[in-house]
Amino acid sequence: MAVVASFLWYLQYQTRQRRMAAVAALGQQLGFTFTADDVEGLGSLPFSLFDQGSRRQLTNVLSGTHNGVPTHFFDYAYYVSNGKSGEWYRFTCGLATVPAACPQLVLGYENFFTRAAEQLGMHDVELESDEFNRRFRVQCRDQRFAFSLLDGAMMEWLLGSEEFRSLEIDGPFILAVFPQLAPSQWLGMGAWLDQFHTHVPEVVYSTYPPR
Repeated sequence: MAVVASFLWYLQYQTRQRRMAAVAALGQQLGFTFTADDVEGLGSLPFSLFDQGSRRQLTNVLSGTHNGVPTHFFDYAYYVSNGKSGEWYRFTCGLATVPAACPQLVLGYENFFTRAAEQLGMHDVELESDEFNRRFRVQCRDQRFAFSLLDGAMMEWLLGSEEFRSLEIDGPFILAVFPQLAPSQWLGMGAWLDQFHTHVPEVVYSTYPPR
């Protein structure tokens, strides 16, 4: 058994090393800085994702400027114990900013993200689109902000953007959460964030200016 366990550990180690090398190569291509671990303390930002489970890991971080916006891409994982066993949940995330002081908002499917937001005291927001309300759950402390951000154009775009798992906003920070992506797919997160910025209504910037 010990031999088998050692062999499995070695295979997992080699997989992690290959992924790390691929992310580092992508960073070099983009002109981003690569760090294997969370040297900037991104995991301390007040997002519900970062409060889930235990044995949390924020790794393979790329930091740089994408289309004029300071941006980070990284892998994130946490462990949920089920008594004697447990399960790792793994994601790839894009973190960017908007020039606004946004109230906390969590948008996602009915799952651990939205349940965690509920524990933070955020309430469900029902929007004008029945289709959007069926697909997503939106929780926010400030209903006016949710209605300002999620106008018709933003909701239509999000309905057609099925690849993401959740979206969290707090202050100037935007966290887009995806299933764990191959490094070759990380550029797609940059494109997703570009589209998000394009769809943010102007009223958000005028109503919630930077502090």
